[in-house]
Amino acid sequence: MTARSSLTVVLAAGEGTRMRSSLPKVLHPVAGQSLLAHVLDAAAAGEGSQLAVVIGPDHEAVASEARRVRPDAQTFVQRERLGTAHAMLAARE
Repeated sequence: MTARSSLTVVLAAGEGTRMRSSLPKVLHPVAGQSLLAHVLDAAAAGEGSQLAVVIGPDHEAVASEARRVRPDAQTFVQRERLGTAHAMLAARE
């Protein structure tokens, strides 16, 4: 039997414009932690699992939060926001 692997891609490049906040929406706190932390905590971990987080340009705070919560996560920058499929392409490495 072969080992299984998984890749979880978290799309965290949103600006939060409709929220009218200067804070990226994934950093807003809910129940004591950021929205991003909740998602990363739920993502698969352990042998055979990989985690990619797609962030927006100039969102180092989002990258820092991802590293804090899941040091195993790789971050990728979506330079232009051209939709969900484009965000997935940012993590294609």
